[in-house]
Amino acid sequence: MTHTALPVATAVFGPEAALATGHALVLAPVTPSWDEGAFFAPVIEVLAGAGLRVTVADTLSLWDETVDSMAVFTARWRELLPGFGPVDLLCGNALGGAVVHALLPEAGPATAALLVSGPTRTDALLEARLGEIADLAASGRPGEALALLNRRVLPSGSASERDVGPTPGADEAAGRRLAAGLRLLRGIDLSTAVLAHPGPLLQIVGDRSQLVTRRHIVAAPHHEVHVVPGTGMRPHFEQAAHVSALIRAFLREKGLQ
Repeated sequence: MTHTALPVATAVFGPEAALATGHALVLAPVTPSWDEGAFFAPVIEVLAGAGLRVTVADTLSLWDETVDSMAVFTARWRELLPGFGPVDLLCGNALGGAVVHALLPEAGPATAALLVSGPTRTDALLEARLGEIADLAASGRPGEALALLNRRVLPSGSASERDVGPTPGADEAAGRRLAAGLRLLRGIDLSTAVLAHPGPLLQIVGDRSQLVTRRHIVAAPHHEVHVVPGTGMRPHFEQAAHVSALIRAFLREKGLQ
């Protein structure tokens, strides 16, 4: 179910507020259009099954042409965060994960965080690969941009990676979203916010990712990092049972179910 009370597209899953054991806020990755949370479906199922009310937000809803950096973008999210009410678990995927990293100082010391392929920092290779996709999208070739993104999110060397062809139906609006969202990740380093977070934090990343890899992840000694074998940017789909088990164990350990 989509809600519009906040200036951002959201979908809510799980128990009603009065019945929930807690509240999870999920920030979306870069998508060509708002997909109502489909990008995180296996994880949402785990969180809702644990008794959490899950609010999934379209991260790029707060972007417009005046946003020229991650700092400006996350400042908007920082202002909006209190509007979601108490949040026990902050979750993010890809771009959404980077924004979650930036919001940790405002989240409160006890707030838990769950990141799937969410970069703490970028490097030259990651920025070049994201830039290639963004440049295609910005030059009026959104179908080619989306096809390249779809190849890059798959595990490196997989047969399916080579089989992804041009993506029909990607329009100018999709191209703007792709270009804007991917360019926001240029030159980021959110290590300070992550290392200073005293609360529980779980980072999950694929060991065959063509984009966000272990070297883009920063964690403090009391945080958890899991590298999932054989997966790319979507370990929660590619190894759903394994990733779901990791998340359930994290929730139990941290008293979130």
